[in-house]
Formats: sequence, structure tokens, C-alpha cells
Amino acid sequence: MVLAPSVAGLPTYRFWGVTVVRDELFLLAALLVLWATLGRWIYGDAKTRGSEWAWQWGFGTPLTLVAGLDVMLLVVVIYLLVRNSD
Repeated sequence: MVLAPSVAGLPTYRFWGVTVVRDELFLLAALLVLWATLGRWIYGDAKTRGSEWAWQWGFGTPLTLVAGLDVMLLVVVIYLLVRNSD
């Protein structure tokens, strides 16, 4: 991690040839925590409701982030609509 000069005077860092601002690192860390928490919550919820597909929901839903944040949120809404409401 190397401190790189910034035109705007913001603290920036260089990782593997990519320059990022400190705020972007905080945002990335927050999204990673949200991503992991979401998968864990969906898995736990599906497991307590007796779903045979609990691990697929818990593992697959966060993976849809690759397609975009809006797709992941759509899958969460779909899960909430199709889950067992015991």
C-alpha cells in the first residue's frame, strides 16, 4: 500500500496499479460486510423454515451481485415472496 498524490488533495492509495480514494475503501468494506451478512441471514432463515434449498439460497443470492446490485436485491425480494411462511 503506497500513498499516492491526489489532484483534489484527497488521500489516495495504490493497490496493484490501481489508485483508490480512502472513502472507496470504506464503501467496499461496507459492501463486503453487507454481502456476507445477507447470505448468512438468508441461509439461516431458509434453514429455520425447513427449506431443502437453504444452502442454495444462502450461497447463490450473494453471488448474483456479479450481475449487479439491483439483480441481487431482486433475488432477495423473490426469496421473500416464495419462502415458506410457517
